[in-house]
Amino acid sequence: MPIELPEQDYSDEFERFTLSDGRKLAWLEWGDPNGFPVFYFHGTPSSRLEAAFADSAANRHQIRLIASDRPGFGHSSFQPNRQFHHWPEDIDQLARHLGIDAFGVAGHSGAGPHLFACGVVFEPGRLRFIGALAPWGPVAAPEILQSLNRVDRFYLKLARQAPWLMRAAFAPLGWSARYWPSLFFRIMQASVSEPDRIAMNDPKLMRTFRQVEREAFRQGSRGAAYEAALAYRTWDIDVAGIQVPTTIWLGTEDVFVPQTMGRYFERMIPDVDLHILPAEGHFNIHRWDDIFRACLEYIS
Repeated sequence: MPIELPEQDYSDEFERFTLSDGRKLAWLEWGDPNGFPVFYFHGTPSSRLEAAFADSAANRHQIRLIASDRPGFGHSSFQPNRQFHHWPEDIDQLARHLGIDAFGVAGHSGAGPHLFACGVVFEPGRLRFIGALAPWGPVAAPEILQSLNRVDRFYLKLARQAPWLMRAAFAPLGWSARYWPSLFFRIMQASVSEPDRIAMNDPKLMRTFRQVEREAFRQGSRGAAYEAALAYRTWDIDVAGIQVPTTIWLGTEDVFVPQTMGRYFERMIPDVDLHILPAEGHFNIHRWDDIFRACLEYIS
């Protein structure tokens, strides 16, 4: 199925409301406005604009896709002392604000811990499913640590031994994403697998990708650095406590999320359907059709 991406730049498109603690939470809707509601969680670093990659699939499967900026990204306020278990509370308030009783959650890459936190916190009657494309997991086993790429091993060491330096490490990323995107994506293309290099040769995909990453660093690097530090340290949630059906799709050529994480999910998550995709990388966004099709079976 060909990926259809919007021609429009949605960087200035968002809704926003005030959470109970005074923070602002921003979101943007995609897909079918009359479809089943699914909250879309972006990667790290990323933004609500990332849902553009799943927009056409959401339309085809009659899904109302609600993509929110997490704290410190896009137009959402930074949240000091945040942990992963705090994110479901933001989603609960957003769902109540929108008058939504039952919903699913879906997301890509760095969305992983936030998807899984929702699976632990929400009752199955409220949260119907988790749909995850290449989700980041906890570095909870020696084989996971050994299979991380060189950059992730560096960030993990920094997050665990000198977390105050994470923002300095992310500052050049944020600056280049906003002011020198060609450099940002040249560096990324040099580090990914061949399937992802091919995907990143698509000018339409790259046009959207540039908008997504520029928006991710709208407030600077603090949000990304803080969230990355959380992801590399010991998590405050246990994926074994997930209470809802979970569908995960992961490519064998993904240099960011190793297969060892997928196998860990397979062992630990009670009701998981893991799909290992031969010869596919991290940016296999055409898989949203498969993910949404699988997830909707849980609401019939």
